[in-house]
Amino acid sequence: MFLFKKILPACMALFLLTQTLVSAASAPKPVIVNINGLFIATDINPFIQSGRVMIPVRTLASLGLTYSWDALSHTATITNLAKDTFTMIQGKSVAYKNRQPVQMDSEANNYNGRMMVPARFVSEAFDYKVYYEKARGILFISSEDYSPSSRILEASTLKEARLAAISIPITFTFKPVFGKQGDSSRGFYSYSFAADDASRYTYNDGYAITVVEVNNGAANAVWQYYTVDIPGYEPTTLGGEKPNDMEGMFHDFFNYSNGVFYSAD
Repeated sequence: MFLFKKILPACMALFLLTQTLVSAASAPKPVIVNINGLFIATDINPFIQSGRVMIPVRTLASLGLTYSWDALSHTATITNLAKDTFTMIQGKSVAYKNRQPVQMDSEANNYNGRMMVPARFVSEAFDYKVYYEKARGILFISSEDYSPSSRILEASTLKEARLAAISIPITFTFKPVFGKQGDSSRGFYSYSFAADDASRYTYNDGYAITVVEVNNGAANAVWQYYTVDIPGYEPTTLGGEKPNDMEGMFHDFFNYSNGVFYSAD
């Protein structure tokens, strides 16, 4: 009986860990758009199609681009401040930049009344940089003159500095554990910070917690772990090494839900 009482909690912990990881892997995350350090709320979820991130064409307005839609020809025309044009026809993989044909890696199409375009191809056509961070399901689009470190230094409030910190793509030196990305209902993401600090944070996606350190405009994951609410059981390391002073990391909470960031206090 004594042995049974010792083994039962361990079996319960292993079962909860397995079920949580399986559930997380089967539930796709939404694709979140971040443009020049700002998270952009969209009226329809971006999604991944054949390995390409598709975003609503109107999202590109945050890049200073304008667009028009011709309902008769099913054609969307995007224009930048220099008056360069990029024209796409619904259902066609051939587009036109300044009237010259170019082959896109995915066709633009209409989904639920919204024109969805391949984010990387269209953004790079106007010389914007594009990076998709699979861990958090964030599509980062930035102009050539954008500097993450400058945005943190120029922040006038702690909240702005923390927003800037989590707006930097995370670099992993270990293989992270994360779920499946794709078109789904928007999730809830929780970040925690030490008091009066924006240089370190934890990111909780509902099944794994990742500790991130921000330095010189770079965000580096140093530890990822899983924990269960059973007294006496230590967190399970999924990657990296546990840093010092973890207790102080959970002083303030900064949450994301449905395109809105807010403090939990």
